[in-house]
Amino acid sequence: MFRIRAAFLLVLAMVTTGCTGLFFEEPVITLREIHVRQLSLTDADLLFVAEVKNPNGYELRLKSLDYTVHLNNRETGGGALRKEVTVAASSSAPVEIPVTARFGSLGGVARLYLAGQELSYKIEGKALVKAGLFDRAFPFSRTGVIAPKKTEIRKPGSQEARTG
Repeated sequence: MFRIRAAFLLVLAMVTTGCTGLFFEEPVITLREIHVRQLSLTDADLLFVAEVKNPNGYELRLKSLDYTVHLNNRETGGGALRKEVTVAASSSAPVEIPVTARFGSLGGVARLYLAGQELSYKIEGKALVKAGLFDRAFPFSRTGVIAPKKTEIRKPGSQEARTG
């Protein structure tokens, strides 16, 4: 009787662990920030910071991310992220997404962002995650609005600060 009960518990534990990936909700990817890393006469190296939210009750590993980014309905750039990112159960983690954009594709988008105006965005592509024992590939497409961070400007020798 003890052997049967132990065998049953062992099989149940294996099935439960193996089936973790069967009850899978896709992570939510949201763009949070844009940073200009480098500017040249022909292009800009941008860093998009996204948040990956894991709605599952178990850890996910984002293994790869292929993406295209649009700002104000203009394709800005794209690329592939091959660095693995771990997202804890029912949690979120930041992901840095490098994008090289040609100025021809940016149009007036860079000027609007630097002037402090909100930009609509769309990030779409394909993600590969490790969920339990399984790898899951899924397409994603998220849209939203991103507001530039306010920066504090101080006049030399003054206690006053203004935002811009």
